[in-house]
Amino acid sequence: MTFTPSKPPLGYVLNRTPGSTRELLAFRSNDRVITIVKSAIQNYIDSFLNPSGRYRRLLGSVASPVGLQYVTELTYDEQMKEEPNKRRVHLARFFAENTARLPSVLIIDQGLEYINQGINPLVGSSFRDGNWQAQLHLYCRVTLSIAVATLSEEDTDTLGMLIVLMFGPAVAAATNRILSAPNERWEIRLPLNFSAIDQATNIAVEGDTKTQAWTRSHTLVVDFETTISVEEPTPRFVLPAVPIVSSTDGGPLPQFLNLVANQAIPLGTPYLVMFQYLRPNHVLQVSDPSVALISSEPPYLLQPRRQGSALLLVLDHTHRVIDLPFRVTIS
Repeated sequence: MTFTPSKPPLGYVLNRTPGSTRELLAFRSNDRVITIVKSAIQNYIDSFLNPSGRYRRLLGSVASPVGLQYVTELTYDEQMKEEPNKRRVHLARFFAENTARLPSVLIIDQGLEYINQGINPLVGSSFRDGNWQAQLHLYCRVTLSIAVATLSEEDTDTLGMLIVLMFGPAVAAATNRILSAPNERWEIRLPLNFSAIDQATNIAVEGDTKTQAWTRSHTLVVDFETTISVEEPTPRFVLPAVPIVSSTDGGPLPQFLNLVANQAIPLGTPYLVMFQYLRPNHVLQVSDPSVALISSEPPYLLQPRRQGSALLLVLDHTHRVIDLPFRVTIS
């Protein structure tokens, strides 16, 4: 019989869950989380800067008329010919989307931190159609930098203060600091406090000795939470062909299914022992109780207590039926 501890055997549910950041990344990579967060932040900013956006009127109640001239729905030809009083703002998530396009707002990721879920991030598990299905809770913190760039210090300050308004005074009224999407299982929580810290800096535009590009960056730390679905096939167990040897009462001798002679049992970890042909009149004992103990009722758990060697005994009312030596080790 083949026993694979990493997957739940038939009739048992082993709560195997990610025990490290590396295992979590196998289920949901960090670039996927960052992509979702950056897209949600981009849509949130666009809902203020786009004249048909959901929160445009809210921005109009807290921003100056000068700030409302920055919009995202115009093309550059429309800005020059049809809407001379409005200025096209390029809103992007990647550097390649923002080449030589000013004014602009660029969303840059600065790292991701997985938050410890405590003892167990497993939300629930079940068996269905021969597969083991589980839901895992994922919680992490993403740091972003929202960079504003224009061709003048005044425009950079004005557009930068719009960003502060969006994630400061206006965020509670707009979304109650929570971003989500229909039919999605993720939630983004915006910070309680957001303010402009970095000063505007200027750099020379490449290929132009006179024109200066002014930039200002704002740091935004958000919490990301979601539920991950995991599905694994349940392994099939085929019992080995073993000769049936009769005991004193006429029945076959009990057989150990997942324990062999002198097998090492890790100290501090209960070990589930499975049997074949074990009957109600059989009693389980350990020859040295100071080394390990065995539960008297199923599931039969071998509880290591200290390093050493002992025998696992199967008894009936009159004599010893079978015995098997085992060892308790540190690892």
